[in-house]
Amino acid sequence: ANNETGVIFPMPQIAELCRQRGIPLHTDATQAVGKIPVNVAETPVDAMSFGAHKFHGPKGVGGLFIRRGLRLPPLLYGGPQERQRRGGTENVPGIVGMGKAAELAAREMPGRMEHLRSLRKTFIDRIAEIDEVLINGHPTECLPHLVSCSVQYVEGESMVLMLDEEGICASTRSACASGSLRASHVLTSIGRDYASTQGTLIFSFGIDNTVEDVDAAVNALKRSVAFLRSMSPLYGKK
Repeated sequence: ANNETGVIFPMPQIAELCRQRGIPLHTDATQAVGKIPVNVAETPVDAMSFGAHKFHGPKGVGGLFIRRGLRLPPLLYGGPQERQRRGGTENVPGIVGMGKAAELAAREMPGRMEHLRSLRKTFIDRIAEIDEVLINGHPTECLPHLVSCSVQYVEGESMVLMLDEEGICASTRSACASGSLRASHVLTSIGRDYASTQGTLIFSFGIDNTVEDVDAAVNALKRSVAFLRSMSPLYGKK
């Protein structure tokens, strides 16, 4: 799943195309594992990585699935740990915490997905009250907890700062690219222009969030957009 738009990719078809051509396939499933059902028996990827913090496990620990038969050189040489693929003492507390978090995520997934989808729909319905807002990504093939929206005639970083003052956390792009000033290649590849990419916000919801949290976020967003557009030389001049 894409970490900016939340779009879920057709991995079984992609994996099959790679397999037909003898191409090993690794997928970064960090956004998907723990949020939606992921089954490596049904998706014939050769390798899959994920992070514990995305499903409420400890930060700084992750997992790598390697399908039997795929040979990889060691990441770190020296010790025989991790089946001789990564030498060094394992982070046992982190691994145990990730395992427990994964167990809970698998057990509670149906309820979590329903709750998150409800919050996402409420958020999208509410921000429709703001004019000139585009929702990025697929309407149905998407993660249940993430919303990417482009607010026209407003700069994203300014909105983030104003939201932060009201205790609302949002971002303008993925954490991986947070230091970059370039337009998001993800958004430009789906046809968004430069101005739209610069006015993009990403909101994500967790199992502890409520409808009241969504209302607070939308109301804060409305105030920031109204204030910033009041200073825009372009808004209202079409």
